[in-house]
Amino acid sequence: MRKPLWTALLLLYAGAIFALSQMPLKPGDPPFPHYDKCLHAAEFAVFGGLAWKATGRRARPAFLLGAVYAGTDELHQLFVATRSASSLDFAADLAGILFALAVLEFARRLWGIRRQRILTRIHSEVES
Repeated sequence: MRKPLWTALLLLYAGAIFALSQMPLKPGDPPFPHYDKCLHAAEFAVFGGLAWKATGRRARPAFLLGAVYAGTDELHQLFVATRSASSLDFAADLAGILFALAVLEFARRLWGIRRQRILTRIHSEVES
């Protein structure tokens, strides 16, 4: 997929996050402690992955984009009934972004090493 498509997917996903943040919370006990932090991390891991692709596989701009959006999302929740801004939620958002970027960068580098080995093997076989 091309960069504009990844940018469009990122914008759609950002809109989905905004829509979910606009919804009031339902009362009830969570299934386990800090359940919401896991959701925040997962939600922003996806955001981080999309941002990574939309920025041309560059981790720093993707992280900055994700961090800014996570911050604005927390501020947005100040104005939604039954919601509040939380520094722990923001930290979970950042952890999700960092996790996704770390996995993607590791995979990209691993693939680059493997690709280089394959090309070297093909090159040596052609010369033989």
